[in-house]
Amino acid sequence: MAGRQEKHAMKKNLFWSVFVGIFVLSATVGCQKSEAPKAGAKAQSPAQSGGESTGMIQAGNITILDTRTDLTDRSRAKQNVEDTMIRYPDVSCLVGLWSYNGPAILSAVKNAKKEGKMPIVCFDEEEDTLQGITDGFIQATIVQQPYQFGYQSMRILAALARNDKSVIPANQIVDIPVQVIRKENIKEFWDHLKSLLAVRNTSTAPPPAQPIAGDKIRLAFLTNNPSDFWRIAQAGVRKAETEFNVSCEFLMPPDGTAAEQQRLVEAVIARKTQGLAISPNDAENQIDMINRACAGMNVICHDSDAPKSKRLCYVGTNNYKAGREAGKQIKAVLPNGGKIMLFVGRLDAQNAADRRKGIIDELKGAPMPQ
Repeated sequence: MAGRQEKHAMKKNLFWSVFVGIFVLSATVGCQKSEAPKAGAKAQSPAQSGGESTGMIQAGNITILDTRTDLTDRSRAKQNVEDTMIRYPDVSCLVGLWSYNGPAILSAVKNAKKEGKMPIVCFDEEEDTLQGITDGFIQATIVQQPYQFGYQSMRILAALARNDKSVIPANQIVDIPVQVIRKENIKEFWDHLKSLLAVRNTSTAPPPAQPIAGDKIRLAFLTNNPSDFWRIAQAGVRKAETEFNVSCEFLMPPDGTAAEQQRLVEAVIARKTQGLAISPNDAENQIDMINRACAGMNVICHDSDAPKSKRLCYVGTNNYKAGREAGKQIKAVLPNGGKIMLFVGRLDAQNAADRRKGIIDELKGAPMPQ
């Protein structure tokens, strides 16, 4: 009898040990998923938070702490900045490489009550970025003129569809130069940008150029994410539609993933579109996809290139040179050196890799490649 009672007690104790262990483990996991970092607490590392980490780099008198990625998730982009300011309280400058990174940085800096005290250098011309420069909270942004990405892409694809190959440069690159926007030239730049965006919506717009006669060409313009940056490119596309007698399907992948781009490219192929302009998200791993499109239509890249594919040309910024310009602005705001953090959507996009390398080379004082 005593033996049976002993066994029963052992089983009961084992049951409660397992139950309590599972409860504690579940509660711990739940807390890890939902608990926000407390003020003064050590932030998660890039690997812990899901962002890609590339490590610390010493570039002249400036330390690049890391490059944080957000996979085009704006909430994560902002969280990366917040984590950085907690983990590295002595960070001297925050640098955004993609268009939405500037506004995400500014929002996090404002929440931390550091606007005007934390230097910011970024890319592109989103409204919040331009307002940040106007207010003196962002020191500089490197703009790419996306209006020209759209307009020139349509011009080239329309000509190719009409068997005019003279529009392809010998080096297969249509370079759209960057501009550096600071407080001293923000008003002139922003006024011009507003005129470009408003021209198709106003009765005072200048008359369009004489459209090209003949059948309308069916084209597609595919972006790499749904950022506001692309509405400027879309304005250029719409202007070109009337001038070059084309109809363009403007496509933006909702989550900015390579998988979404593939789905959209397959749909464009199925519709027998006559030309495609694409900004590849992951050029190295999208070569086959781009080449499949090339088999049935004229394909060019814009914004981010895939030079190993069979695309006919690239329209856009020399992103390495753009990175060098950003590096110059960083040196201007940190003449005595300091610590910086880079932020970007993903590093497998060619434009991100090129900008980052340009920044690093400029800070190191490396010679400009020939």
